[in-house]
Amino acid sequence: MKTKLLISLSVIFLFFMPNFSFGQAPNLGTTASFALYTADGGFTNIGNDTYVIGNVGNHVGEFSAFAPGTLVGEKHVKDAVSTTAATDVLTAYSDLFSLNCGLVLDTLLGTNQVLTPNVYCIGSASTLKGDLILDAQGNPDALFIFKINGALSTSTFANVVLTNQASLKNVYWQVGGAFSLGDSSVFRGTVIADGAINLLEASSLFGRALSTAGAISLHNNKVTVPANGVSTGVATFSNAHSVSISPNPFNTFTTIKLNDASKSNNYKLKIYNILGSEVMQSNLSKQLTTLNTSNLHSGIYFYKVMENNKVVQSGKLISKQ
Repeated sequence: MKTKLLISLSVIFLFFMPNFSFGQAPNLGTTASFALYTADGGFTNIGNDTYVIGNVGNHVGEFSAFAPGTLVGEKHVKDAVSTTAATDVLTAYSDLFSLNCGLVLDTLLGTNQVLTPNVYCIGSASTLKGDLILDAQGNPDALFIFKINGALSTSTFANVVLTNQASLKNVYWQVGGAFSLGDSSVFRGTVIADGAINLLEASSLFGRALSTAGAISLHNNKVTVPANGVSTGVATFSNAHSVSISPNPFNTFTTIKLNDASKSNNYKLKIYNILGSEVMQSNLSKQLTTLNTSNLHSGIYFYKVMENNKVVQSGKLISKQ
């Protein structure tokens, strides 16, 4: 009888294993409230359009940001909080480093690759191109942990997509080198790096970028610390300089709304296919502009909102013709 019971329980366990998350999230300590932090390195920002929600700071090195840029949070530079954070970020990095690998991946990530919850290991420097889709399979507590034995960089317009109740707070990237986010890319999760953090022009980070040792460099970026909610596959980030696009996904039309009506005639929208070729552009001369998208075949597109030849917002569009 006991044997049959054990077999039954084993079968039930194996049946539910695909939704079971191996590994454990690190204890971030004081760094949980930080959007951007380095224990040992300078901190610079280039561009008035950088917009960060969360605390920022460093423990060693020069700090030159906010201004320029907008910070909704606190600066902790060589103070008691940054001192504690220096210890906590090293502890969190070590916690991730000590985890056993669940699956080994190639160094090239993305190109519509779909991954389910696991602890993933990559043996050397890695590159992300196109979309990397993290599928929680309906489990909002599912963990995605990436251990990279080297640097991590993304191409232009790269995108980490969360789906099926995947949560920003449960995605972690342990990077054994520098982290570089390419122009107009959208990245999700908490990065804990042992190297420099470079967010290139108009890229967005929904999560955190923390470093044990390395400079932080920003260039007109959007960064926000994850809340407790679940992220959808296509996220938006609104501020006084942004636009809203709805519906998205769309069929034969979509509407562009300027969140700041005074920006009428200042903005230009450009849409690109996945190869990077421009397929449409429109001057946003009114607060509401309806685009005829009937010529955009089904697929993924990317957009930039430009003001005086400078990117003020970028993101992904989906056509469902």
